[in-house]
Amino acid sequence: MLVALFFFSALLTCAQNKALKKFEYEFEKLDYPTRLAELQKFKPNELSIIDQALFEHLSGKTQYLSNSGAGAVEHFVKARELYLKANDLDKAMELAITIAEQKRYTYYKYKDYKPLLDEAIAYAKKNNKSKLLSSAYLEVGSNLKDSLPYEAIRVYLEGKAIAEKNKYYIDETIYDRRIGITYYRTLKKFKLARHYLNLSLEKSKKHNFQEGMAYVYLNYGQIFRLEGKPEKALPLFDKTFSLKFDNYRTLFNQNMYQFISDTYREMKNYEKALEYLDKKHASIGMSEEDETKIIRDINTKYETEKKELENKNLKIKDQKNKLILYLFVGIFLIFIIGTYFRISYINKKKKIAEQEKEIESQKLENVLKDQELHEIDKMLEGQEKERIKIANDLHDNLGSILATLRLNFQNLYQQKEGINEEEQGMFAKTDDLIEEAYQKVRGMAHAKNAGVIGSEGLVPAVQNIAKKVSIPNKLKVQVIPFGMTERLENTLEVTLFRMIQEILTNTIKHAEASEITISLTQDEDSINILIEDNGKGFNPKTINKKDGMGLNNIEKKTEQLNGTFNIDSFEGKGTTIIIDIPL
Repeated sequence: MLVALFFFSALLTCAQNKALKKFEYEFEKLDYPTRLAELQKFKPNELSIIDQALFEHLSGKTQYLSNSGAGAVEHFVKARELYLKANDLDKAMELAITIAEQKRYTYYKYKDYKPLLDEAIAYAKKNNKSKLLSSAYLEVGSNLKDSLPYEAIRVYLEGKAIAEKNKYYIDETIYDRRIGITYYRTLKKFKLARHYLNLSLEKSKKHNFQEGMAYVYLNYGQIFRLEGKPEKALPLFDKTFSLKFDNYRTLFNQNMYQFISDTYREMKNYEKALEYLDKKHASIGMSEEDETKIIRDINTKYETEKKELENKNLKIKDQKNKLILYLFVGIFLIFIIGTYFRISYINKKKKIAEQEKEIESQKLENVLKDQELHEIDKMLEGQEKERIKIANDLHDNLGSILATLRLNFQNLYQQKEGINEEEQGMFAKTDDLIEEAYQKVRGMAHAKNAGVIGSEGLVPAVQNIAKKVSIPNKLKVQVIPFGMTERLENTLEVTLFRMIQEILTNTIKHAEASEITISLTQDEDSINILIEDNGKGFNPKTINKKDGMGLNNIEKKTEQLNGTFNIDSFEGKGTTIIIDIPL
């Protein structure tokens, strides 16, 4: 009898384990009520330890997707303890990162759950778990982006390198997106933010990662709102609803409804703002009482302002009683201030004289700077003319001489009579040498004349030099043009090409990089050049001016063009050089 009961209990446990695995497989496709109903079918105490951990894990995900972060954390903590008990350390460390993420969304402080991330990172490094390490760096960066944005970017770049090396394409898109978010939300650097968001969008499209595309459109819209262009944010927000993904979709839509409502409110379209707020409330199933409260808060906005105006009138009456006192105090203060100004008048005259001297000094400095920039222009122009002259001389003079020499030699060779086999070999070898010399002269002419040739333009010239310096399995140079549909003025194209050429040369010589990306972006009123490498990096503040004369000249030339030149580099984490030139 006992054996039969034991056998029957084992069958029930096996059936529950099988049902739990099926539930895990179908989890992402189910809605919240169905998930909750399925969870209630299980008896956790009759499951194995590892399946109990899975049950708690899925319970936590269900709570989170219903917008209950605190409830989710409770289940995730239980699941982690069970995974540790079952000695499944991989799952336990994955949940450590998940718990940290959920606590970030609730009321916990970073210091409270930082040990979880430290433990996961240490485990990942010790056991060479690159995917776990990539996920951990994503979470660490997300906790630092508001308080320590540059440290967050450093962590993101370190994690992105791991993702790129191991081809974690989805992680790459998330890293680019979160770097972009840090630049616009915390540092207010909108152009850099758009660059990284664009990288994330292109990679998301390439791998059909529609969730990533949706989050990029969301953040593009938020940038427009910060720039005071809410009307441009709405079409981007609308795009997100046509994209298909299941992870946290309900929560994502709730946030989108809130953002759209806030955007309409910024545009003073209160009817639309209320409409999308209603959609948000409907999607989370709020009670009628809560809905009535929020609607009442919006509708009573003007009544509140009216009451505040009445209170203001009452305060005016009180202020009249205090006016006489303030008048006497004001007269006394005027007397004190007048005395102070009389005493400081002589000192101010001295300061004005010093300022005039400083202005004259500044004018002289500007004149010297203009002269220096003029010399740089002359140097660049002279270099370009010298290249063209050498190329033309090689091609037109020496090239034509070699071509004529070969033609005459071939005629002589064809008229040979009575020569032995050895002499025939010498004739053939000499003909080959003349041909080789001619081809080398042509190659030198084309190499000297390479760059921004009138019929090519900036993009083909940069692509050409990138192709030439790339080395298979050692150095990859990628050129990404964006919006470069129209030619620029030739002098500007030559200048920009020489800048890129100088930076590329410095990178190859000093950075020890295996990948270099050159992004060329043309807007309506500016052109942006971003050159990024994964080399050893450096501290821009410690660069020796003598060693960096090339970068120094580029910076001065950029200033002459009313542009900006920025170097963003971390030692050991690569370098990003950004040049913005107005058109």
